[in-house]
Formats: sequence, C-alpha cells, structure tokens
Amino acid sequence: MKSRLVVPEDLEEVRRKYFADSARFQNVKEGEMLLTEGEYNDRLYLILEGAFTGYLRDEQGNNFEVFRSRENMFVGVYSFFSNQHLSYMSIVADQDSRVAYLDRDELPTSPDQFALDFLPVLISEIYSRQLLTQQLNAERHRAMKKLAEAEKMATLGQLAAGLAHELNNAVGILESNTQRLTETMDSYLQDRKWQPIFRKTLEQGWESDTRAIRARRDHLEGKFDLPLKAAKQLARINLDDAEVQELLRLSDRELEAMETITNVAIVLRDMKIAARHAAHVVRSVRDLGSTPAAEPVAITLRQTIDEALTLTKKVTQGISVTVEGTTDAAMMAHPGDFVQVWINLIKNACEAINLAKPTRPTVHIYISETPHHYLVAVTDNGTGISDDVMKKIFEPSFT
Repeated sequence: MKSRLVVPEDLEEVRRKYFADSARFQNVKEGEMLLTEGEYNDRLYLILEGAFTGYLRDEQGNNFEVFRSRENMFVGVYSFFSNQHLSYMSIVADQDSRVAYLDRDELPTSPDQFALDFLPVLISEIYSRQLLTQQLNAERHRAMKKLAEAEKMATLGQLAAGLAHELNNAVGILESNTQRLTETMDSYLQDRKWQPIFRKTLEQGWESDTRAIRARRDHLEGKFDLPLKAAKQLARINLDDAEVQELLRLSDRELEAMETITNVAIVLRDMKIAARHAAHVVRSVRDLGSTPAAEPVAITLRQTIDEALTLTKKVTQGISVTVEGTTDAAMMAHPGDFVQVWINLIKNACEAINLAKPTRPTVHIYISETPHHYLVAVTDNGTGISDDVMKKIFEPSFT
C-alpha cells in the first residue's frame, strides 16, 4: 500500500539531505532479505528502485505478509527510531532492487533538525498501518456477512473459530505495533516542549461535537485574535486558555511542528481505538458457536459514543454531529457491543442524510438517564423510515 502523507516536496528535501551519497547505495537481489525479524538494525532505508514485502512469523513458523513497500517509501523505520534497534519483521526484495541507507550514528544534521525533517516519515509509516487496519476491517465485515448466512450453528462456530484465529494474529500485530509506535514517538519527544501536548492529545483526542468546536473556536478568535484555521485547530484539541497563551509564544516553525505532532497523536489514538474494536469483533465472531469468555468491564455511555464517532469519521464528513447530555455513571458491560450499536445507528443516519441531501445535514445524539434506565437517541434530518419498513424493523434478520 502506498503512503499518502510524505508529499513530494518533503521527500525530495529528505532525500537530498540524507540519501544522496552514492557510497550508501545498496543493490538487493530478488528474494534477498534486507532485514531479519528480531535482528539488530540501526539503518533507515529509502527504496530507490524495486519493491519489498514485510513478513512476520506466526506460532507455527509460517510467514505471512504484513505490508508492501515500493519506490520512494521507507523501510526499517521502527528499528531505526526505537531504543532497542530490533527489526520486528523480515523484509524481502520482491524483485531486483536498489536502496539508499542512513546510519543512525552518522546523522549529517543536529538531532532537533533531524526530528523536524523526519516527522513526515513517521506520519507516513503510521498512516500506512492505518490503511492496513481499514483493509482488515473490510475483510472482517465480508467474513461476518458470510458467517451470518451459515445454516447451522455448529458449522458457523467452526468457521468462526478458524476465521477468528487468522484475523486475531493480524489484529494483534496492529495493536502491538500501534503501541510500539506510540511509545517510540513519546520517547522521541522526551525532554522536548511538545511532549505534554502530544500526550494530552493522545489521551483526549479531538472534540467530536461540532457545536462545541464552533463555540470554542469563536471564543479563541475573539480573545486571542487568531486566524480562523488556527482557532479551529486549537478548539479541536481542547486546550485551555492558559495553554493557548503559551503556544502563542512559539515561532511559526514551532507551531507547524506542534500541528504535525498533534496530528500524529490523533492518528495513533484512532488506530488504537480501531484495533481494539477490530479485536472485539473478532472475539464476537469466535464466540458465535461458544460461550463468550470476555468479562464485563466498567464503562460510561459517553466513552463508547466517542469511540463510535472516532470510527465513523469518514462517513460523518460534511455532517454536523452534536452530542447533548451525558452521564458519568459507570456500568458493567462489554464496551465493544455498545460501540457496534452506535456505529450502525450513526451509519444509518448518515445514509438517510445522503439520500435526502438536506441543506444543513445534522446528526444529533442525545443521552439521558432515569433512576432505572439510560436513554440514547440518535436522530437525523434525512429521509426517515417508511411505514412498510417500520413494521419489520424488529423481525429477526430483517435489519
């Protein structure tokens, strides 16, 4: 899969500064291994010509494909930037290829300049894994559809167990690699001024309520005389006024670096949520033919709604999403089950809006509670539900 985040200007600058020395070019024959899983590596490679595939070995000793890299893409990113410098996968040339490499101990610039130059590289690596997560989720949905059509629960259970085993390996790798990348980035920012904002963004994410974003944006515009774009970015990060005041002392270059770092934190947070949800769905598939093994955990409704909104960012683009009311009371439940329900309701609302094409597309989520119940209502200004469909909504398998 091809990264979309390292733009040509960024890549040309990095290539000129760090990968122009022909003495550091290396030819790799088809089938030759560039990196070996678990072995030491302190080089970062840029593919000049050819292609490579990354493989991981499962418990049975079999190799399975994790990603493919082409011309102008980087390999060895994790082992190069991590503290241990161990390659977490084997990388093999798909054809006769040529790479340029950079040794960690022979950087041609200062560490701070190197960090700024290579932030786009880290983002690109993270983004490629996010694309892989999306592909796995698509495969999961297709697999679940096939399983739902099985006639007998026994057969369905056997199929589910096998499928869950295969998907669980891939999802587990994505989950652990996301954690590794998060720790690497946090370590990389250690003792730098951006680490606190990176951690805060990683923990809180972006504000999902568009109405709250607008209100906060207007406040920041008025109080600090900020441009619209900057005010909106800061409003989404949920910084308080004191933190915003500190940021205004930074140079334009430092502000650009801060924006990049917050975007990295958001991508990592989204990947973590997506991987956790994928793992939940895999467990659900596995449990179709058996007794669920997962124990309920303490959750709040707002937490599960926020996760659902994170996972439906793409389908809610261009739609005003507001969340009204909340409850801090915790309940014991399986959070993934709630998230799946909210995802389906939000997607249904967006589909109805796309059909109706209202002037101001809106999805409103309302949370309330009584002494004995919680209420979550998802409403939209789309086409609504026809009378003939309304009668069948609660029929088994209809929806």
